[in-house]
Amino acid sequence: MSNTNPLISIIVRTKDRPKLLKRALESIVAQDYSPIEVVLVNDGERLNEDEIANLFNEGQGLKIVDNLGRGRTVAANEGIRHATGQFVCFLDDDDIIYPDHVSTLTGFLSRSDYRIAYTESVFVHVEYDPEKKEMVETKRYPARTMDFSRETLLFYNYIPFMCLMFQRDVLDEAGGLDESFDMCEDWDLTIRISSKYPFYHIGKVTSEYSIWSRDIQSIRNNEVLHGWRKKIYEKHHADLTPDVIAEFIFNGYWHSVKFMEDYKRELEEKIREQEEEIMKSKERIKTLVEENRQLKKKEEILRTEKTELWQRVEELQRSVREWESFARDRAIRVPPSIKKFLKKLLH
Repeated sequence: MSNTNPLISIIVRTKDRPKLLKRALESIVAQDYSPIEVVLVNDGERLNEDEIANLFNEGQGLKIVDNLGRGRTVAANEGIRHATGQFVCFLDDDDIIYPDHVSTLTGFLSRSDYRIAYTESVFVHVEYDPEKKEMVETKRYPARTMDFSRETLLFYNYIPFMCLMFQRDVLDEAGGLDESFDMCEDWDLTIRISSKYPFYHIGKVTSEYSIWSRDIQSIRNNEVLHGWRKKIYEKHHADLTPDVIAEFIFNGYWHSVKFMEDYKRELEEKIREQEEEIMKSKERIKTLVEENRQLKKKEEILRTEKTELWQRVEELQRSVREWESFARDRAIRVPPSIKKFLKKLLH
């Protein structure tokens, strides 16, 4: 893309996960868009800054900010303060974006009057495999999303934060993230922004969101998350009017119907693909059976030829013995070379 494109800032929050961070940063390096600046906000142990800097290409800037262990929400605000791009998006260190993520969002926002847009994501479940001694993917499926509805957003955070791209001035106007939230801070931000600006939904998957197994994310963490959800409802309870509740229920019903229809189509497509694979397998089996039949036929021919050859050998051996007997009976002197030749035939 042309370097006249607007600068995009990607804020990456990280804490003591260098391997996952490297994977996330590599997904940024692979973007088909430039220019990009990465604002890496570190909330943990010291990073290997030289190794990280070596990952980036021309047209991809890097700023590393030390958050001094002040938590994820403060880290996001530090990222916003250091970002200089016209558009801003976020990426946590355990998630990745596809190569067209930035270009898809920027391509729309730079050509429209919308200030916020979002794409779709895939949920990837991950757990530790003790035999392989590494984290492995156990399943993946599309994140449930929908066209923008503030009524639904007030009840359900259906937009993964990394799917969003904001015009920078929108974040400034909102005052950043509420630092009284240790969790659900992204949801609170989108609710506040949505009171003034609509979001545009781009129906394209451009990222992967990691979901860790319950062995890693304990039930205790889920209880804590539930507490922060309650805080969201308490903060925004004035917006939860009867009209909003009715709209949420209506949207939720049709969204569920649409989700089931989409899921049904996906299953039908998978069934069709599997049926095609079964047909190919049957054809392959049929081919192998025919090849096996031909091999057996050739084997039978070779066995017959072998039997005939052995019969011929036996006939020759019998003939040699007869000639030797004839020679002895008549006291015929047989030259040594002939004897040697006859012995070879006999053995």
